Amino acid sequence: MARSSAPEAPGPGRLATGPPGARREETVELAEVRAQLREAHETIEAIRGGGIDSLVIGPPGHEQVYSLASADRPYRLIVGAMNEGAATVSPRGVILDANPRLGSMTGQKATELIGTAALDLIPDTHRPTFARLLDVGAGDSARGEVDLNGPGGTTVPVLLAVSGFDLDGMLLRCLVLTDLTAQREAEAEVRALNTELEARVAHRTADLELANRNLEAFSYSVSHDLHAPLRALSGFSDALVEEYGDRLDETGRGYAARIQVASARMATLIDDQLQLSRVSRAGINLQRVDLSAEVGAIAGELRSREPGRRVRFTIQGGVWVTADRSLIRSVVQNLAENAWKFTARRHGATIEFATTTVDDAGICCYVRDNGAGFDPAQAGQLFQPFQRLHAASEFPGTGIGLASVQRIIERHGGRTWAEGAIDGGATFYFTLNPHEDH
Repeated sequence: MARSSAPEAPGPGRLATGPPGARREETVELAEVRAQLREAHETIEAIRGGGIDSLVIGPPGHEQVYSLASADRPYRLIVGAMNEGAATVSPRGVILDANPRLGSMTGQKATELIGTAALDLIPDTHRPTFARLLDVGAGDSARGEVDLNGPGGTTVPVLLAVSGFDLDGMLLRCLVLTDLTAQREAEAEVRALNTELEARVAHRTADLELANRNLEAFSYSVSHDLHAPLRALSGFSDALVEEYGDRLDETGRGYAARIQVASARMATLIDDQLQLSRVSRAGINLQRVDLSAEVGAIAGELRSREPGRRVRFTIQGGVWVTADRSLIRSVVQNLAENAWKFTARRHGATIEFATTTVDDAGICCYVRDNGAGFDPAQAGQLFQPFQRLHAASEFPGTGIGLASVQRIIERHGGRTWAEGAIDGGATFYFTLNPHEDH
C-alpha cells in the first residue's frame, strides 16, 4: 500500500535561461520533478507487481482509501461470502468498507453504509458500549454484545468483535458482527421448556406426595382392619381350647393350635409389609456412619439373644459410609440376622463383614456366612417380597428382610446382589453411591 499527498502533475520542461540564480532554482525544480516522476514510476511498477493493493490519499483526518480491484479480489470474495457482517472503520469512526451481510442485517445496501458513521448503526442505549469496544489500539482486540439497528425500526442482537491495525501510520478498526437472533430464540425456547418442565415436575411431585399420603393412610387402615379380625381369631381359638378343650379330641385341639399359629403369622406378615412400605417412603438424612461399629453392636445383640450359640464374627474395622444412619443400620441388621439364622445348623459357624472393590461404586460392603446357602439359579427371587427359598419349618421368616435391604440401598443410589451355593454359604453385597465415599 502506498500513501500520497496528491502532488500536482509537473508541467513541460523549460530551457535553462536567465541569470545564474534563476538557473539554479530551475535546476532544483527540475530535480524535484524528476524525483516525483521516479516515485510515480516506482508506484506504477509496484502496482503491476502486486506490491501495492490500495492507496491512501489526503491529509490526516481526511484520508480516502482506494483499493485495487485485482489486488483485494480474494479478500472481497471471502468477506462477501461471510455469514457475519464485516466493516472497516476509519480513526474518526467512518465506515470505509462493508460487506453485503452487514447491509442485510441493517436493511441497507453495503454501498450505502460506506461513508456513514459507524455509531449510526447502534441504538442510543448501546452506543456507550459500542464506543468502548471500538476504542482499541493497533494489535489489540475486544469482544462484546450490542444491539444493531435492523430493518424497519427493529434491533438485531449481535456479538461484536473489534480488531485494531495500523495501515501506514493510520489506525483502522475491523468489525465483525455475528447475528445472535437464532441463539436468543433458542435460549428463549429452552427457558420456556424449562419453565414448562418445572411446572410438570411440581405437578407430578404434588401428585406423588398425594399418592404417598393416600397409600400410607390405606396401609394403616388395612393394618387396623386386618389386625382386628386376626386378634378375634386368636382370642376365640384360645377360648375354644381353654373352655372346650376337654370336649375336643386331639385333632380338634390341633386345628385350634393351627388357627393360632396362622393368625400370628398373618399378623407378622402385615407388620412386615407395613415396615417395607415405611422404608420405601422414609426421608433420608445423610451423615457419616461407622458401619463397622454398627455391625459389632448387632453381633453383640445376636449373641445375647442366643448365648448358647458359638458363632465367630469377623468384622473389618474402619468402614465409614455416608448414609441415613437408621436405614443403613437396618440393612446390615437384616443381613447379619439372615446370616445368623442360616448358620443355625452349622458347627463352626462364621459370619464376616468386610468391603471389596467394584468398578461402579466408591464402596462395596458384603456379609458372608458358611450356612445353608441357596441355589444360584434362584438368586433372582431373593430380593422379592415374600419370596422364600427355604420352608418356614426349616428357617423362620416372612421374606421381607432382603426386599427391605434392596429398597434402602436403591434409595442411596447403590445396588444389591448375592452369591451362594446349596449348603455352601452365601454372600450378600451392597454398594453405595460412587460420589459419596472413596
